Amino acid sequence: MAGGAYQSQFGSVTKHSAKDQHISPCPPTETQGLFSEKEEIVENSAINPVFISRFLRILERDDLVAVIHQLHPEPIYLSSKSWCDTVSEISARTRLNNGIVRELMDRRLLIDNSDIDCKALESSRRQILQIFNRPTILYLMMAQGCNFKCTYCPIPALARRYGERLMSFEDAVAGIALWQKHIEECSQDNNPYFLIFYGGEPLLNREIFEQLLPYVDGEKSAGRLPEKLELMLCTNGFLVDERLSKLFAYYGVTVAIGVDGPEEHNDRFRITSNGDTTFAVIERAIKQLADNGVRVMASVTITPANVYRLAEYPDFLWKLGVAKFGFNLMKGEALIRELAGKSAEDYCRVAAHGVLSGLTSMAENEPCYEYQLEKKLIALRNGLPFSVDCTCYGNQLVIQADGQVSNCPFLRFDQGDVRELPSTFRIGQTETVKKWRYRLPLFNDSVMADDNNCVLDGGGCAWSSSELCGDAIARDANNAIFTKEIMYELIWNLLPEEQAKSLRQGQITYWSYRRIGPLCTAGTDNL
Repeated sequence: MAGGAYQSQFGSVTKHSAKDQHISPCPPTETQGLFSEKEEIVENSAINPVFISRFLRILERDDLVAVIHQLHPEPIYLSSKSWCDTVSEISARTRLNNGIVRELMDRRLLIDNSDIDCKALESSRRQILQIFNRPTILYLMMAQGCNFKCTYCPIPALARRYGERLMSFEDAVAGIALWQKHIEECSQDNNPYFLIFYGGEPLLNREIFEQLLPYVDGEKSAGRLPEKLELMLCTNGFLVDERLSKLFAYYGVTVAIGVDGPEEHNDRFRITSNGDTTFAVIERAIKQLADNGVRVMASVTITPANVYRLAEYPDFLWKLGVAKFGFNLMKGEALIRELAGKSAEDYCRVAAHGVLSGLTSMAENEPCYEYQLEKKLIALRNGLPFSVDCTCYGNQLVIQADGQVSNCPFLRFDQGDVRELPSTFRIGQTETVKKWRYRLPLFNDSVMADDNNCVLDGGGCAWSSSELCGDAIARDANNAIFTKEIMYELIWNLLPEEQAKSLRQGQITYWSYRRIGPLCTAGTDNL
């Protein structure tokens, strides 16, 4: 891989080589394109000048080049020689009708009009705003407190600030009604909606939770909630018992349990409020749920204790009975504290490569066992603008345990009491959400103008930025490193080895999902 590896405090880490071209949001001038001589353009006016899009990004590895458009990053792969030859031919204004150039122009990676990039940006922004304005998630924060005291978790501090409140049935029903009003304004599609029982530890409020299950089921049966509604409970597993397991199975509730790997990794950070270890309890809960036919997911926090062992986790979790899992990067002040002076950048790079190294289901159209990677794979495979790291930008409505409405479970900018808000209230129209969207490079011109940033970094976590920088809008640099490393690696994983070999041997000139470029035939300009 171009760029090689360097020794960090976390061991050997491979750095990706990425070259950026014209990422500024300003329209390119003629001198920003591949032609700097005005006279040449005039003399050859029959051939339109061609510019490199500001959204073009090049990744290099082992004599190969991946060329992507950041707004719709479906990659094109070439040998390094083919790429250099193509750039030279474009610069010399020769053979502009060859297959590679046509492919690059089809993808808007090469443009002949300075307005194309601006229109592409406007189009991507509209597309993403349509996604953001679909309220696909409702969080009911059933309990503000927790019976665990995981050392990296923000819940204990929130409980001290807001009190160990339990959500009332009335607030939960009002929250569901408010979500229904949001949903009614959106056209229905085949995408699922999610009602998530969250906390703290939601089972501390077990009585209300058990009342809500038949209520939600009735609303769905009456057609007032989407047909493709998925229920999820996020729990530490401590209070799971046989009766609850059967209840989950009956109502089709997916249970997401926090588990940070095997016992020696998990018990370093995930402890009860009394300081007791938790792995044995978690293991028992997962087994009990699985035995009762409950779909179990796992939430795995990447800590300094387990960052070297992540490759082992998919197999470990599968044997434990977990149907799907997600890795979560440690965030905020907890990350800095646990690193104890080590480099956060190195930790993020090691974590990214660890997440990828143990995952093998990456063939085209196959689902991915790790659901964060699955979202990114879907974006890449379908040429979607990007995959955000968070759904706080209008996709989710959060009802806090005290009845306040917000867009984030942890960083609270309360919008009012759920039973007192006007019927016209929409989370995506709040000033908080509108402001937070500027955290995303796609919506922030000043960020996009910085060549060190990338639309693909996903925006990171506002809560982490708030803790470390005192500003929710500040860039989450650690998460940006982590996400970009994963996105770059996924881009290379999408290239089949057979096609990579053909590119290196010159059997094909380029490869993409849409077509394969054959070799140049003698006596023709077409590739």
